[in-house]
Amino acid sequence: MHTTGAIVGYDFAEKDLAHIQNILGHLEHTAGKDSAAATGAGISLHYWRARVRTLLAMPLLPIHIEKQAKALLARLDRLEDSRRCATPG
Repeated sequence: MHTTGAIVGYDFAEKDLAHIQNILGHLEHTAGKDSAAATGAGISLHYWRARVRTLLAMPLLPIHIEKQAKALLARLDRLEDSRRCATPG
């Protein structure tokens, strides 16, 4: 059995989740400050959600990575909800 590829994949997944977490921190920090940016940010949220879901689709994903990914999806949900509430309409 060849596990080196899986280990490299999981290392990438952890680094990608850390990157996404940093992006979400920035988006959460700037949420509601610029209504013009909020419109374009909705598209960004879909992009980041797709990246997290791609990582969740990895076979035999370690549980700690799965938990991190699901926590990021929950943060994306909250951010999306807060933008929806802040959008006049």
